[in-house]
Amino acid sequence: MLYLYANIIVTPYSEATCDILSALLCEIGFDSFEMTDTGLKAYIPQEQFDEASLQATLHDLLLPDTTCTYTIQHLENKDWNAEWEQNSFDPILEREFGIRLIPRMAFGSGAHETTYQITSFLFQQNFTGQRVLDMGTGTGVLGIALAMRGAKEVVAIDIDEFSVKNAKENFTLNNINNVYVQLGDASSIQGTFSTIVANIHKNILTIDMPTYVQHLTPQGTLIISGFFTDDIPEMTDIACQNHLVVKQTLEQNNWAVMILSQQL
Repeated sequence: MLYLYANIIVTPYSEATCDILSALLCEIGFDSFEMTDTGLKAYIPQEQFDEASLQATLHDLLLPDTTCTYTIQHLENKDWNAEWEQNSFDPILEREFGIRLIPRMAFGSGAHETTYQITSFLFQQNFTGQRVLDMGTGTGVLGIALAMRGAKEVVAIDIDEFSVKNAKENFTLNNINNVYVQLGDASSIQGTFSTIVANIHKNILTIDMPTYVQHLTPQGTLIISGFFTDDIPEMTDIACQNHLVVKQTLEQNNWAVMILSQQL
């Protein structure tokens, strides 16, 4: 597959800005990122690249006193997944939790702070007998963790067909058979769940939280992430508006996880 990358210069440079930008670029097809001293390199298959979408995303970033410029570079034709697997893939979740992943450049190794924090939390819990939902499953890591910790049925949903395929591969690799992986967004959720995990962009969490609550069992648990520690007050307000209480917050390198439950 032919790839290209956008070499994006962020002025003034901020790691937090680059994290936000990478999340936004994921939504328009960019599938892997490399931080630089001045910004980031964002990679995408050539056939999926739309420069107008890139320009609109950079324009809509709307951070005060921040500008983004870019150049486009084409990469030689080679198996970039194999290259990434050989040189960059870090199987941290297998080392620490026994979760095996088929390396795919687009989906990472699970080492990102949000994924790692939630996985660590899940492995401290007991989900025996529960029906659970991994919303925005990606690699399927969190669904795998829920199953390993006793969940009787796992539903995993993602809006990206390649994520769905990758998640299915990883569930099979980890011998998880009590899982249903489907393509869709929050509108495709059916039934109720004792635990819902959603590691998604903050804007999506804000829009979809009422739907998550509708599908929680009484006193069910909602675990959310994909936002910064500075966003905790805002997300707390949104949780309260949806009749949820904050049971616990986790923080690592400015990234946050919130554990919420329905008010009694």
